[in-house]
Amino acid sequence: MAEITALLKGGSRDGESTIVASEVRRLFAHSDAPGLLDVYEITQLKEHLRGNEDEAVVFEFAGQEDAAAFSPEDVHLPLPS
Repeated sequence: MAEITALLKGGSRDGESTIVASEVRRLFAHSDAPGLLDVYEITQLKEHLRGNEDEAVVFEFAGQEDAAAFSPEDVHLPLPS
């Protein structure tokens, strides 16, 4: 399965990146808001990330959803430390 680097824009994870399967179109990430997940949707944009040879695909903040509706496996980023 091919992977891409996803660069998150907006929301509480603005500027963070993660590796996902190339088929992913929406990311769910832990939010700073208790009980919610930030939702990011894929765009056609790509940006260079320092230290990476390949460009990252930009995922733009699209809103928030109730975290109770998702299993931990659905969330793409670790809890904030």
